Amino acid sequence: MNNLNYVLFILISSLVLLTSCDKVDHPYEKVASVNLDTTLYPNGTWDDYLANEYPSFSQNTNTNVNVLIEDYTGHKCNNCPTAADIAHGIHENNPNRVFVASIHIDPGANLSFQSAFPNATKYYTDHTNPDAVVYGKEFENGFNFGGNPNGTVNRKTVDNKMFDLSGTWQSRTSDILTANDLKVNIQSVFNYYQSTNGGFLHVEAEKKTSEAIEMNAVVYVIQDSLVDWQLMPDNTHNEFYIHRDKHLGSIDNNPFGIKAFDADAPVGEKVLLDYSYTLPANINKENLHFLIYVYDVDTYEILQVIKQKIE
Repeated sequence: MNNLNYVLFILISSLVLLTSCDKVDHPYEKVASVNLDTTLYPNGTWDDYLANEYPSFSQNTNTNVNVLIEDYTGHKCNNCPTAADIAHGIHENNPNRVFVASIHIDPGANLSFQSAFPNATKYYTDHTNPDAVVYGKEFENGFNFGGNPNGTVNRKTVDNKMFDLSGTWQSRTSDILTANDLKVNIQSVFNYYQSTNGGFLHVEAEKKTSEAIEMNAVVYVIQDSLVDWQLMPDNTHNEFYIHRDKHLGSIDNNPFGIKAFDADAPVGEKVLLDYSYTLPANINKENLHFLIYVYDVDTYEILQVIKQKIE
């Protein structure tokens, strides 16, 4: 993959926890930390955090495969509201297993907000972000990404197409939910501190398949909803349109994530991924959540996704 030019710092857990007290017992073979901002912890030293607030994950395994619909969209795309409604409807019918990320970008990473028409001055908001631009460039050729609205369902390729129109999203989703082929289990905890408006996301991933798949993990930051202008199917301009599940980028600014498992990792291997995050000052924590997914590096296919609320 051309865009995976990132640094992954893998530590043996005993080294990470060398200075922590014996209250912390981590059964993980590997711990991956991404430039943690430990100053977000207001209640003492980082050793105090490791000893007293680092989570323990249950041994229960999630047996359900979940689905991520990536809805590539734009607020000057008149067909995009219909696609957004379809994606939201699929989520509402499967609220605990189907999640949506509305990614504002055009093929080739053209910025949708630059399009001109008589009411262009009302569409001043740039809903894109650097990670979305990377996706636009990565997927503009060879993936059937022909223009907004378009989308992927777990980025699974069907009939030689990873991207497809919204009319196929329900059947694609149903096929994945029915097959329920779990290849990786994901659990997460987010510890939030109001005084610093930030916290720490801890993700445990466990490989559940004997297949030789190199896997990376990505964490999307999603804004639940916001009101802004949108071009509608009848070419009217809706000032009060509700944009749902807006993709704000990744938690660590790594659009293609960090390594979770090498291809030769055995069944049952676990990895713990640690992130720190400061919430945007202009968005309430109740209006944000994370989507955490693990995907096949060779095919881009998302193998599992979970939602983590910020509470």
